[in-house]
Amino acid sequence: MAAPKGNSNAQKWTFETAKALFEKCLETSADKSLDCNDFIGEVAQHNSTTLYILNHLTDTFPELKQIYANIKSNCESNCFANGKKGNINAGMAIMNLKSNHGWTDRSQIESNVTINPIISFDPLADTDEADNNAS
Repeated sequence: MAAPKGNSNAQKWTFETAKALFEKCLETSADKSLDCNDFIGEVAQHNSTTLYILNHLTDTFPELKQIYANIKSNCESNCFANGKKGNINAGMAIMNLKSNHGWTDRSQIESNVTINPIISFDPLADTDEADNNAS
């Protein structure tokens, strides 16, 4: 597809063509009969494009960000379901969910907690308390 006349930046994508691609990708991501919709890169490849192009188009046409979010949400759900059923390798599902959907291990969340103990630097505080307890 050639760039439209007058397009000095050789941008071949119009909003309409980009939206049509995103809608095809959304259909692919929602189709439970396919085995190529656990990862958004697979969805892009199935629709003869790349993840780079999808990201570029969401930057160019911010109106497509909601469709993109829906595609990613479908991929996340598919990955979890297929990992749970054993249709895909559990390690691959975990890696995908952590890398692309923000999932973390519970221990990672707990280890990021900061506890600030109360420390007294008053040396008389301890001796006064000890004297009162001795009486």
